[in-house]
Amino acid sequence: MALGLTATLLPLAVVTAPTATATTATPRATSWLVLTSNPGEAPTRDARARTLTCEPAAGAHPQPAWSCHELKKTAGDFRRVNVGPQEPCYLIYAPITVTARGMWNGRPVTYQETFPNDCVLYQEKGPLFRF
Repeated sequence: MALGLTATLLPLAVVTAPTATATTATPRATSWLVLTSNPGEAPTRDARARTLTCEPAAGAHPQPAWSCHELKKTAGDFRRVNVGPQEPCYLIYAPITVTARGMWNGRPVTYQETFPNDCVLYQEKGPLFRF
């Protein structure tokens, strides 16, 4: 009788093993972006770049959790990210161009904007492009 029980349970153990392995797999980020920032009125090849992934928040970005939270509030629309408060900025024209390319919740994202200086950039976008 013991042999019959072992022969019955052995195929069951083999069938359940792949299920346990599948649940331990690392989740893939649904949103991944490459953010760049450089001086000037257009993107350049030597721009500083950082990766940002969300859900889970990670990447080479210095503040991934904050950045993902702000982007989530705007459904990934970089133009709508405006953290304020609107403090006065200096009136020196030293343009900075920022870009974002990648995917947000499965849809392609392309963004580019030039700010008159770093003060205006940080006032509007917070640490999103501060790297």
